[in-house]
Amino acid sequence: MVIASRLPPFASTSLRAAARGLVVAMTLSSFVSMKAEGQARSAPDLLVSRADLTAAATRADVAAATGDPSKRTENALTAAAIRERLRAGDLQVGDRVIVTIISDAVHRDTVVVRSGRSLELMGMITVPVTGVLRSELHDRVSTEVLKYVKAQQIEVTPLVRVGILGAVVRPGYFAFASDLPLTDAIMGAGGPTGAADVQRTTVRRKNQEYRSSDETSKAIAGGLTLDQFGLSAGDELVVGQQRQFGVSTLLGMTGALASVLALMVALRRH
Repeated sequence: MVIASRLPPFASTSLRAAARGLVVAMTLSSFVSMKAEGQARSAPDLLVSRADLTAAATRADVAAATGDPSKRTENALTAAAIRERLRAGDLQVGDRVIVTIISDAVHRDTVVVRSGRSLELMGMITVPVTGVLRSELHDRVSTEVLKYVKAQQIEVTPLVRVGILGAVVRPGYFAFASDLPLTDAIMGAGGPTGAADVQRTTVRRKNQEYRSSDETSKAIAGGLTLDQFGLSAGDELVVGQQRQFGVSTLLGMTGALASVLALMVALRRH
């Protein structure tokens, strides 16, 4: 009501309708988001495999040698980055991992990757993680735990601390499960603001653009997870801002509605 009263009479009805639509869309989006997150826990392909990365590196190598000349350097750098990930693994010192061991009782703990890249579980089990991908972590932890404990079930959830910045309601850094879809990560920061343009979202790494808006918008539309999109600790997903023109408040509200609906469509596809 307060916002609408500041606009010309012709804008009031449209703004109220947009606001009501936005509330409904955000409510529906939250429901779909929770459903998608629940499904993510049972789908192992939400963490990229070594075979997937090896194939991606090979494609990048071919593109660097025979593809578009203007993109050969970019493709060569992509191939090198993937091969470095394959060599070094995903786990960095300071990363956190939730480990649940069910035996005679339930033992759940959040452990930190220590210097030398290892995890210490239950005070006695050391798990080296150098060169281990997130998709390989469950098997690596299980192998070590079962040497000492007769466990009925072992659950391993690697977390990744990333920034969700730009045009979101609660910008900041969050520790998300690595298999969380990009759409859910944006909603985890409160969702897009009225000034958001999700299609202009980028990823920054070490204060430089790591993923373009085109790459990021395709990843969001495709339902990719943080891990599938190759995000690491410290990366920043920066939700884009609209270009300002016209009646800014009205456009902001309708822009937010469009952004949330775009996230809903991406979530419903997966």
